[in-house]
Amino acid sequence: MLRKRIAGMLGLALLAMPVATLAEGEGKFGAEVFADMYYIAANHDSTLEDLNGLWFRRINLTYDYKFDDALSARVRLETASPGDFPVRVAMITFVKDAYLKYTRNTHNILVGLSQAPLVTTAEGLWGYRSLEKVPAELQRLGSSRDMGLAFNGTNASKVFGYNVMLGNGAGVESETNAKKKVAGAFTVRPGGNFVFEVYGDYEDRENDADRTTASALAGWQSDKFRAGLQYIWQNRNTIGEDTEIAMFSGFATGEVSENVWLVGRVDRNIDPNPEGNRILFLPFDRTAANIFVLAAVDFRVRDNISIMPNVEAVVYDEPEAGGEAPDSDIMPRLTFAWKY
Repeated sequence: MLRKRIAGMLGLALLAMPVATLAEGEGKFGAEVFADMYYIAANHDSTLEDLNGLWFRRINLTYDYKFDDALSARVRLETASPGDFPVRVAMITFVKDAYLKYTRNTHNILVGLSQAPLVTTAEGLWGYRSLEKVPAELQRLGSSRDMGLAFNGTNASKVFGYNVMLGNGAGVESETNAKKKVAGAFTVRPGGNFVFEVYGDYEDRENDADRTTASALAGWQSDKFRAGLQYIWQNRNTIGEDTEIAMFSGFATGEVSENVWLVGRVDRNIDPNPEGNRILFLPFDRTAANIFVLAAVDFRVRDNISIMPNVEAVVYDEPEAGGEAPDSDIMPRLTFAWKY
């Protein structure tokens, strides 16, 4: 109850702040919403088959404030359906971003809760968070946010970029231990429309359950077409034998006629994900490697409004322990996305 009251007060504060600051031209309020009408046509968990409904996967309220040319700040609240099928509770509200940023030329220093280097470039290239998270976040290999100190920027020509963070490693949650996470991403934009990135992190976790993650990303981006390929690897220290998770992902999206885009993505999960059953909105079987497929058509009815019929599917290999492959997951959806 206390958490709900705090979230409500923060929401009222966000709504009130533009009234006091927009007149000075210093503040900006924005919002974005992702919602689905969904139907689970098939699933490896037979208890989920034929479930259907409407859910809000994300409602963001954001307030940006610029103190001067060097200092700015952001506060963002996110409200979403739990995405956990057995649970029937009200939508959950939490703080998604809360940071102070110092900018000098093409370099930034951020302190607080901000976007993690793991997803920054990939999410910008993918551009369809309204349909699905980027592969690393979807598979719970890391959080899209962390609380700590971040340094990012580019050289003067914007060919080389960096994004380094020393964080708690707890995502949007607070923590009170000595364990921390260091992450770094380094990008090259050699001209034209290409972008290349290498990424690595090390997370010191309690009970010696440390994690190490690495990825390589290559992409191409223009006004009418985007495509990307990514390889991600993670090692998880566990009692006995360490667990390794590796995956490839590729996507392409392009405008086929005025205000109509086609979207396609394939993720090849080479290893079973032991946390697959905890993936929200589309739980994976945790015992088998798989192929995830997303296909969509994006009808942009306004500049900031999209209606997207789409389908997500997961096809499983046979489990490593033997036996038959789990049944496939198939979820047709009609996704609505708008922002202002």
